Amino acid sequence: MRRRDLIVGAAVMMTTAATGANAAGVRDGEPFMNDDQFWAIVDRTALHQADTRVQTEALRQALEALTADEVVAFTNTMQRHLARAYRWDLWAVGYIIEGGMSDDGFEYFRRWLLSKGRTLFERILAHPDDLADLLADGTEGHLDYEAFAAVSWDVWGEKTGSSPDEIPLYLDLMTDGKDPTGEPFQEDPAWLAANFPRTWARFGG
Repeated sequence: MRRRDLIVGAAVMMTTAATGANAAGVRDGEPFMNDDQFWAIVDRTALHQADTRVQTEALRQALEALTADEVVAFTNTMQRHLARAYRWDLWAVGYIIEGGMSDDGFEYFRRWLLSKGRTLFERILAHPDDLADLLADGTEGHLDYEAFAAVSWDVWGEKTGSSPDEIPLYLDLMTDGKDPTGEPFQEDPAWLAANFPRTWARFGG
């Protein structure tokens, strides 16, 4: 399987601070990080996306500069955006490109997509078929990035001395046991070609 990496330009980093929020954009008593600050962190790491090991380390360093509560807020915000991408149409696009995609594969695909930064993440959520136009051939592998979402859990565990899986998350944001939103896709080639013509034209069959 050939890997197709997103073609990206320089990320635009946004660092607005909301009134009443701390340096990480977290308001007192709220479980989420300010979206602009969250994406500023992700976009900075995306500058290193050519090497996931370097990008993972960049994210770790950024989160290590935060407090434990801020890491929780970052994690909850990440979970919220991953849940936004928990959609049948996005799964269909990944399914076509990869020639099949399991539940776990779709989870890791969404992490990979989020790791590319705000602009491309929002573009693909708005127009999933655009992904076919943004992928370049050339390297081996899959469109997945399992480790990206695990970094904040590990950093929180190191900061608190707790097990990473004890990080306090808003369970209503989790997708376990729930169906994706939208219309379930059909594995029929004719249906996929009709609904995602550019993706099918390039990767189908």
